[in-house]
Amino acid sequence: MPKGVLVLIFITLSSFSALAQKAVIRGLVSDTVENRKLQNAIVTLIRSSDSVIVKTTQTNPEGLFEISNLYRGKYMLQISYPKMADRLINVRLSDTSVQYFNSIYMELKSKILNEVVIRGTKKPISLRADTIVFQADSFAVRSNANVQELLKRLPGVIVDKKGNINAQGQNIKTVLVDGDEFFGDDPLLATKYLKANAVEEVQVYDRKSKNAELTGIDDGIKTKTINIKLKENAKNGYLGALDINTGNSDFRDYGAMGGVFRGKFKAAVFGTYSNLANESKINNSMRKLKGEDYDIIEVGDDGSSVMYASGGDYDDDYGSPTGGLPNNLNLGAHLSDRFNANRMGIKMNVRAFDYRSKNLKTYHTQELLPNGALYISSGKNNDQTENTGESVRGTYSFNIDSLSSLKIAFGARESKTFSNSTSLDDTRSGKRFFISQNNQVNTGNGDNETFNGNINWSKRFKKRGRTLSIDIQPESQSGKSIENSINNTRYYDEFGIINRIENINLNKDNTNHQNSIGTRINYTEPLSAKWAMEASYSFKTISSSSFRTVTDNNIRKIDSLSNNFRFINFSNVGRVIMQYKFSDFSISTGMEATQTRFDLDDLDRMNDFERNYLNLSPSTNLFYKINNSSTISVNYNGYMQQPDITQLQPVRQLNNPLYQIIGNSALRPSFTNTLGLSYNSFQFASDQYISGSFTYGFTNNAIVDTEIVDEFNRRISSFTNLNGNNSLSGGIYYSKGFSKLNFRLGVDLGFNNSNNLSVINFTENKIRNTQYNLRTSFNYYTPAADVSYTPSATFMTGKSSIGGLNDGKSLMHDHEFSGTVQLPYQLEFNTTVSLTFRPANSSFGRDFNIAIWNSYLSGKMLRNNALEVKLQVTDILNQKIGYNRFVGGNVIGESTYSYIPGYILLGLNWNLSGNFLNSSRK
Repeated sequence: MPKGVLVLIFITLSSFSALAQKAVIRGLVSDTVENRKLQNAIVTLIRSSDSVIVKTTQTNPEGLFEISNLYRGKYMLQISYPKMADRLINVRLSDTSVQYFNSIYMELKSKILNEVVIRGTKKPISLRADTIVFQADSFAVRSNANVQELLKRLPGVIVDKKGNINAQGQNIKTVLVDGDEFFGDDPLLATKYLKANAVEEVQVYDRKSKNAELTGIDDGIKTKTINIKLKENAKNGYLGALDINTGNSDFRDYGAMGGVFRGKFKAAVFGTYSNLANESKINNSMRKLKGEDYDIIEVGDDGSSVMYASGGDYDDDYGSPTGGLPNNLNLGAHLSDRFNANRMGIKMNVRAFDYRSKNLKTYHTQELLPNGALYISSGKNNDQTENTGESVRGTYSFNIDSLSSLKIAFGARESKTFSNSTSLDDTRSGKRFFISQNNQVNTGNGDNETFNGNINWSKRFKKRGRTLSIDIQPESQSGKSIENSINNTRYYDEFGIINRIENINLNKDNTNHQNSIGTRINYTEPLSAKWAMEASYSFKTISSSSFRTVTDNNIRKIDSLSNNFRFINFSNVGRVIMQYKFSDFSISTGMEATQTRFDLDDLDRMNDFERNYLNLSPSTNLFYKINNSSTISVNYNGYMQQPDITQLQPVRQLNNPLYQIIGNSALRPSFTNTLGLSYNSFQFASDQYISGSFTYGFTNNAIVDTEIVDEFNRRISSFTNLNGNNSLSGGIYYSKGFSKLNFRLGVDLGFNNSNNLSVINFTENKIRNTQYNLRTSFNYYTPAADVSYTPSATFMTGKSSIGGLNDGKSLMHDHEFSGTVQLPYQLEFNTTVSLTFRPANSSFGRDFNIAIWNSYLSGKMLRNNALEVKLQVTDILNQKIGYNRFVGGNVIGESTYSYIPGYILLGLNWNLSGNFLNSSRK
């Protein structure tokens, strides 16, 4: 990278401190009766604009105090002393103010109790069971900051440039407000549009399944969640946003949203359009709007045990493009409310979407076979996809009485898809002679309809801990599609001379239907003050049909590729869990047994395939609260995995003559064991946080891939059982705050080691991958300047038992410099430089180093800074490319893909969310 860039970074970041001059407040505190100098009086400086605590100190034996390194603005100085009333003094500072309060007199509460303001203080960080609680006012942020900026100040919480949140090493998928969804549970909505000064507490915890929340018995199903608790005067208001961004090369990013919330009532409408990968902030925030979630009764045709997921996830999976050049349109609305003395509630979400993407990809790989043969493959693929549709999701809930409730949830979706893919692939030998070439064009379009629902009745009995719940879940899916596949394959002899040519032109007409009904009954009983039991029974039956007609280019049916299947699955699931709780210790252990029978009827060939399964899944979860600041948990889960129908008897397809799948009806079930350990500790006085987690897993009779590769690189894939798959991973996170220096240090160390087996040409291939990660962060923050440096490094090794093309080692390290400074006249300037280094290794003989420099200048105006004008420039050095490398075992490869180049974007963001908070002081 040019030295000039490093110099520019240094100058830019160094200039931030020069832009912020410091002010000082000094004073003397004494009482009014004896004029006695008061030692250890608590002096707190509070920012007037949002009541955020800026700094806290105590008086010395002479009653003197000093607060330095302050920035201009309006503040409130609060002085507290036992048995005396608080003193509140308004302070206005310029950039270089030195204010001295010669005599601050304190009076007894008994004399002026009716005139004083008494403030209670709370610990900045505390532990409530397994929940970490942060007092929002204890973490300084700039005025008008949103919740996302507040989260960046919290120890153990990481927010990246895209708004993704990580807490204690786990990704945050759900953000609640006052324990409920806030126009849906997507993290971006609440963190982008709620203001930090409206927040009382931020709670980080493992959200349990709906069943565990009802019964109080831990079933091991958890989702890392953040709950934002609002101040009382901030729970009613409105949101409004208009986001218009336009740039060079016809780049556009538009969004608009309006919403109101009053207590439990919430309503919102939104619309977005974007052809940029980052999309509109509104689009990202509103993507996951959905109704009440519930635990899905889901049993696959492989007989796998009941799986639990959020009942709204179906509504999120629109196949939104993750690569290439997007072009996305979203429209939607949300309504939720509770009424009739909070006994009844409704939630409704409607969506319309149109996602389009184009992606040009290339690849180049080298593969070593057991006989020492080297295959060099290259290819180019041009993809175009479209996905349009509508969806609706809703929930009705009714509290029948104080102990029982009824919930009815439903979701429906209709979508149309189109795809077009053109690929050119070839394989050469180690001598660079052609082995085979394949040219393929695939087009298709389809229509899909989905409905799913849940009816839940729950009852809590007067005996504490005794509960009963019943779920009924109907589901249906249907789809129709038409596909065309044109394939030209050329085969070469050992000297690279064409041997033969094969042409295929297939037309496919597909129709499928599926209906299912599931029921679950769950009962819990407290056996004693410390022991409790949970017992449940579930069943689900699935009936589906699949009809496929395949014809050639002369419209003649090809019987060997056509099919007419009917499938019936019936499953019974029983589960028992015992839980012991005493003081700060709890342990739950149980067993789940699943009996499944499925019948697959081939109506064309009059063949039947029948199978019966019995799966066992033990689990144990242990939790111990060591003290008020430390917790430890241990968990074990085991599950049996049956081979699915595609592994036993796949439907024959001929999209590509170079690839074929053959089933193995002799496959046995596999059993996986997973053991996990996690630890969390806060040292409140020293502002220090430590967490660690480790996971080990191994599989007996693992179902692994087998592959036969011939001299033309034709591959026949199947499956077999082997022992030896295992993995070990872990990580340690450390964070330390230095409040007097406005500085925070973070260190994140992780590793992953895995062993995976496969079979190539009847030879067992054991691939061992090891990865070590180190990430550190250095952050200096004041309301006027935010400067950070985040370096990270990853070292990977990959070895194969059949041999390697290299030593399998690769190293990469990244460095991100970021600085934001508040300038006069409500201006904000940011510059971010991301450096990526991929040194040359035994697989790739050249370095891959790039520097991505982005910057923006924004100005805020109008009341509460509601209007923001922003000029953004990305990839100033024009170094961004779409490129990946892979090094592992007997295969190495590199690939390219379409990407959005650097652009200049002028944006206008009108945000009224700041106006919902009444201007009252806590």
